[in-house]
Amino acid sequence: MRKKLTFHGSLSEGGVKYVAQRYAMMLKLTGVSSRGADGTIVAEVQGPEDKIDQFISKMKQGNQFFSVSTVDEEEIPETSEKMFRIG
Repeated sequence: MRKKLTFHGSLSEGGVKYVAQRYAMMLKLTGVSSRGADGTIVAEVQGPEDKIDQFISKMKQGNQFFSVSTVDEEEIPETSEKMFRIG
């Protein structure tokens, strides 16, 4: 399964793309994260649905530097890749 996730909230600080990469690697997910033109963080994550749900849950927790208010989810076609990267 692969999902495109758009994270909204206070995301200007805290290395959110790198936090996403760390969580994805911890959960053995592949994909990419990047900053959207509107200040959102867009992540495409691929792996088992339960692991993607854990990824979303961890990102929603935020940290002292960023917070997530909402997440838009869209299922997209899977691709062939070996790791999670910053785009």
